[in-house]
Amino acid sequence: MAPATQTYPSLLRPSRFAATWHLCTWLGLAVLVVSAFNVSTGALLAMAEPLVMIAIIVGLSELRPIVMTRLVGNPVSISLAFVFAAMYLWGLYPAVLLFAFSTVFSEVLQRKPLWKLLFNVGQYTCSLSAAWLVMVVAGVQPTPENPHTDLSASDLWWIVGTWIVYHLLNLALVAGLATDASWWEDFSEEFWFYTISTVAVLALSPLIAITAIAYPYSWTMLPLLLLPLLAVQKAAEMSRQQEHQALHDPLTGLPNRLLLTDRIDQALARSRRSGARIVVMFLDLDLFKIVNDSLGHHAGDAMLIEVAQRLQSRMAPGDTLARFGGDEFVVVCETTPDGDVEWLATALTNALRQPFTSGGSPVSVTASIGVALAHEASDSQTLLRDADAAMYRAKERGRDQVAMFHDVMHQEAEGRLADSMGLRRALAENEFRLVYQPVVELTSGRMVGMEALIRWQDPDRGLLDPGHFIPAAEETGLIVPIGQWVLTTALSHMAQWRSGFADDLWIAVNISSRELLSPGLVDEVSAALSAAGVPPAALHLEITESALMSDLESVVRTLADLRALGLGLAVDDFGTGYSSLAYLKGLPVTALKIDRSFVSGLGGPDDGYDRPIVDAIVKMAQSLQLEVIAEGVETHAQLDVLEQLGVPVGQGYLWARPLQAERVPKWITTRTRSGRPSHP
Repeated sequence: MAPATQTYPSLLRPSRFAATWHLCTWLGLAVLVVSAFNVSTGALLAMAEPLVMIAIIVGLSELRPIVMTRLVGNPVSISLAFVFAAMYLWGLYPAVLLFAFSTVFSEVLQRKPLWKLLFNVGQYTCSLSAAWLVMVVAGVQPTPENPHTDLSASDLWWIVGTWIVYHLLNLALVAGLATDASWWEDFSEEFWFYTISTVAVLALSPLIAITAIAYPYSWTMLPLLLLPLLAVQKAAEMSRQQEHQALHDPLTGLPNRLLLTDRIDQALARSRRSGARIVVMFLDLDLFKIVNDSLGHHAGDAMLIEVAQRLQSRMAPGDTLARFGGDEFVVVCETTPDGDVEWLATALTNALRQPFTSGGSPVSVTASIGVALAHEASDSQTLLRDADAAMYRAKERGRDQVAMFHDVMHQEAEGRLADSMGLRRALAENEFRLVYQPVVELTSGRMVGMEALIRWQDPDRGLLDPGHFIPAAEETGLIVPIGQWVLTTALSHMAQWRSGFADDLWIAVNISSRELLSPGLVDEVSAALSAAGVPPAALHLEITESALMSDLESVVRTLADLRALGLGLAVDDFGTGYSSLAYLKGLPVTALKIDRSFVSGLGGPDDGYDRPIVDAIVKMAQSLQLEVIAEGVETHAQLDVLEQLGVPVGQGYLWARPLQAERVPKWITTRTRSGRPSHP
């Protein structure tokens, strides 16, 4: 993508742009020259003080920011009212000279290029000359020597006519310079907003004319008429600011969702006429939350601003970059049908690979980008949805990737939506079930605890394992109420079992990252324990390593509060994630659960690989005074090796598959009699 610098067609090559510029500029300059030769010294003296006062006001008004409309490059100046008043009094030539003076003065102050200055002088001169023709048709042709001093109600029709002709021609000339849209679009896009601003200023022009010559020294009252014009100006500025705030992100200044949707709809409308291809890219910063939480929100905001600037620097003229929300950005591009879309997306990812500086330290941020191409039936919502789906696919590929949208992603999204609706129904209609897998002491075979495992009894698909619905639950946020149900139900069963025959039994419940980051988790756990009448020591919460690393600082605080209640805390699937002593020593956990992937090879062909890993985990846990639990124990060979390595507790099919709640009491009593499983 090229840098975002506005470019224009050459004035030497045939185009609508060049034709409009040459016709308007040279015709306007010709009128200006004629005006200069037709205003003599005697004429200036005839206008005397009123003209001097109007000229001073015109000059001073250009020092104050003008009433800007959304139509870029076509402002409404306060001086316009005084120029029209001069035309009503003394004719075209003095008015043209005043207008040229105010325009040049304003353009020089704004340091606009020469070609724009010349065009604007010509544009306003031509528009004013067209308004003058209305006065000629009405038979009103004042001169400096013979001013029109008797304005009355009968003049209202041609006065309004001058406004209309000036306004329409002025808009048409500006639209003629458009380089990225049709003539009609530029002419009509901001018509009413600009019309209201213009009429509000011009409405005072007859009063200015009357005041200037009503009686001797009445011209001294002209500055008072600036007050309502300044009020109009201030109101327009406030309206413009409010509009900008409503349509732009306050942090980055980029278009927000509302303006983004409008820009996409406009691009789609243009593409149906021009054949251009519309591309929408959904960009999400990878792991930005961790960076934001570690550096602070102030540093995070500063980084988002720089991200926006870097992305903007890769944008081509006419493209749109918007902040969708949080760390999400959207790019809208218009390319040729054979344009290299993936190259455009890669340019954006490359813009972010250079490290950012925060607090004197380099910080790296990457982005995942989803790309969607418009088709005949596309609208803004479907394009954003498709690009978002592709972005998630990019994240699934490992982040810092670009993924193109395909229809299969839409089907997957529909599947996730169906799962979401099904999960809501399952919660409402009590379709979830809990099963329990015993946790036993390896040497004796005595059961010491149970892990609660959720299942979904779907009416259409039967009994589903967590892998079929937990990802959808986490994505939709339904994992939180589902987790609350699991905790409450498991503690209710545990209360029954402890009161009956297993008063030293504990139960393990899995906690997701979403639940762990929920601010009310500690209170919910405490309330659930109290309601069930189960002591805190009888509850163990299991957390995966990835969940622990989602927001380490916040997680540590939550775990400390849970540990203070007296709960056991276990790191589940240990060894498959971010295992390190550096973070383990700072976590208030009580146990490590060795993942089944390391247990499965023990006592078999892979023993030489898995045994050292398990041995290292056991020694690490012992050094940190943590309990060790082995998952997925299925064979006596595995059991023997685990005993040799000093693993005290395990669970797996060797002892039992997950049991329904009503089968747990019988299994416990049977297990008490049978003890350690014997070799076949």
